[in-house]
Amino acid sequence: MSEVAEKKRKIAAVKSEEGVQDVKSEEGIKTDEGDDNANDTDAGANASASASASASIQEPEKNDSGESFFELSSKKRLTVRKWSGKVLVDVREFYEKGGKQLPGKKGISLTLDQYKAVKELVNSGSIDALIKKEGGDI
Repeated sequence: MSEVAEKKRKIAAVKSEEGVQDVKSEEGIKTDEGDDNANDTDAGANASASASASASIQEPEKNDSGESFFELSSKKRLTVRKWSGKVLVDVREFYEKGGKQLPGKKGISLTLDQYKAVKELVNSGSIDALIKKEGGDI
């Protein structure tokens, strides 16, 4: 199988339904529905890199335990913590009690490998593509 044919096969394999646009293969190749040119440049990754370069790094806040966190909304936080010797990325709901913000039961702690997998999906545009497919506006 030629290299171009193999790339097209990989692209087709990741398409879940007809009409999905900007699907990327493992090599980061971009295609539009019906586009036969498998050698297009990865404009999505370039735009993402430009956006990342122009966005400033946000400084985290610290909780009472000294853990760094980012407030995602009034009741949700992303906290980076060490637990049993492992670094975890924790996304959790918080509630107020006695003037303090306390973690609730609803949330998830990701290992670094799990966080890297999520980060790769975000950076590749895969999650944005699914959100758009479902009618969400990003």
